[in-house]
Formats: sequence, structure tokens, C-alpha cells
Amino acid sequence: MTSECHTPWPVAMIPYINMLPYRLLAPPPGCCLCDYVPRDSVAALTTGKVLAAAVPVGALPGLGRRVEPLGQFGIAAREFSMSVLFFSNRPFGQVSAMDRMRLTPDSATSVRLLHLLLQGHKPSPGEMLCAAGGDDVGELIIGDRALKALPTRGRYGGGIDRPLEANGGFSHVTDLATRWYQLYRHPFVFARWVIRRDAPSAARTVLLEWLDEFKRREEGLVSRAIPIAARQLGLPENDIADYFQCLRRVLDKEDLAGQALFLQEIRRKRIDRVGPPNALLPGDDKSDRRLSLPGNPVAAESGFAHEMATGSTS
Repeated sequence: MTSECHTPWPVAMIPYINMLPYRLLAPPPGCCLCDYVPRDSVAALTTGKVLAAAVPVGALPGLGRRVEPLGQFGIAAREFSMSVLFFSNRPFGQVSAMDRMRLTPDSATSVRLLHLLLQGHKPSPGEMLCAAGGDDVGELIIGDRALKALPTRGRYGGGIDRPLEANGGFSHVTDLATRWYQLYRHPFVFARWVIRRDAPSAARTVLLEWLDEFKRREEGLVSRAIPIAARQLGLPENDIADYFQCLRRVLDKEDLAGQALFLQEIRRKRIDRVGPPNALLPGDDKSDRRLSLPGNPVAAESGFAHEMATGSTS
């Protein structure tokens, strides 16, 4: 796949291994699948560079009524994600939203989830400026890099406040999907398949047919993807099988309720354009800065939120 597309209907595809089962299907007729990290897929949808994408849930309200859901498809985790991990030099419960930390630049959802979970046990105003000085308390890592960084993989490899041998100064790892489930008792939805409202009806039809075909063939596609993913990442097939088992791609009512709860919480706590206030992106120097993220959850509309929570445009 490529970020360049010469077919009528370009579709953004997250280039992480968790999307490999989707990629094993031939592209829908008239479509090409273009690689975009989650953050960039939002910008591509906004500008019309692509007409559909699996986008981070945290960015959906910012897209507003430009998009509508493509059925009940996405990426969700019930209790373990194995690929949205916060490494820290102390137990998670001792980390504050005001501590200095490094964040992934690739996904608004994971950053907002971290901020929400940090507020969950130590409230901190979302608009406070960074404090000067200090060492990094932790780092948020997502996707393939996180999966490879998890020292002991397997279904329960992440968890909460799991101690590990000191690595780069970090002695604990927390799976944010596990922390979310502990606090809210709901699955966490990381991404949803959506399409621009002004997309041709024929494009919407072929994409829904493609996703329905995926639903019918999901078990076989996941099985095919395991050895391919293991070779690509240099990990044992059992680890990849455990990882794929953690994820849900065809969402149910419980998943959608978790998504609605997350959007409600980030709106209620006004976690809109910033992550944890003292966060740095990779490559930053140690100077103060605030993290700007795409989208604005506070702009969520009730009708739009209903559509995204139900997969219905009616």
C-alpha cells in the first residue's frame, strides 16, 4: 500500500499490524488502500484527500458531521490491548497528569485516554501550562512498537502497574485498555470505520460490502495474518495470536457503549486540544510546550454522537 492513490476512491488504512487481517482482503472495487497513521487519517478525511478511513475515536467529534459510520466496524479491546502502553518509572497510581512524560504523536485517542485515566485518580486541570525542569516520568507507546516493547507478551502481558526490569529508567508498564476497564467496566474502542457524508453512494455501497465480507471471513483472515505478522515483527506466532485475540474488529453493543462513555467523559472533563500538560513529543528538547491535538471533543453533537455509538445514520 502507499500514501498515493490513482483510483477514484482512496481509503486510509492504519499501517499497524492490527489492521493486517483487513489488508488481506482485496481492496474494494474502485478503491485503493493508502497508509496513514491515525492522526494523519483525520487530516486526510478533513481535506477530502481520502473518502473513508478507520479513524481514532478521540478525533470523531472534531470531524463532526463531515463523516458517518460504516456499520459497526473498528478496532476495540475488551480488557487488554497489548499495544497501547504507558511505561513509567513508578506505579501508574503515583503518576500525575502534571508529570513530565513523552507521548506518541500518532494518535489523539491514546493521548486523551492517558489524560483521562490520569485524571481518574489525581485530578488535574487540562489547561494548565507545563512546569519547567524534571526528568521524564513515563512514555506512551502505541501500535507495533508497543507490542514489540512489551517484555513478556501473551494475553495478560500488559495489565496494570506491572513491574518490569528497569529499561531506560522505566520500571513499570500499564496497558491503558486494562486501566480503562478497571475504572469503567467497558471495552475501549480505539478506531471506527467512517466515510465522508459527501462520498458517492456507490463508494459507500462497495465499502459496506467489503466490510461485510470481512465479517464473514474474519476468523480465516486472522489465522492467515498470524504467521505474516510474526515474520514482519520478529515475534513468536503465539504472541501474535494472543494479540489478535485481544482485539475486536466487529463491534457489539457493549463496545459501542464503551465508545459513547469515552466521548462523554472527555467532553465532560474538557480534554479537548491538549494531552497531559507536561507532555513532550519524540524529538522535543526539554523546553516547556503544550501538546496540540487534532479535533475538539467539546464540539460533539448529540445526533452525531448517537450515530457513532449505534453505527446508524437514521
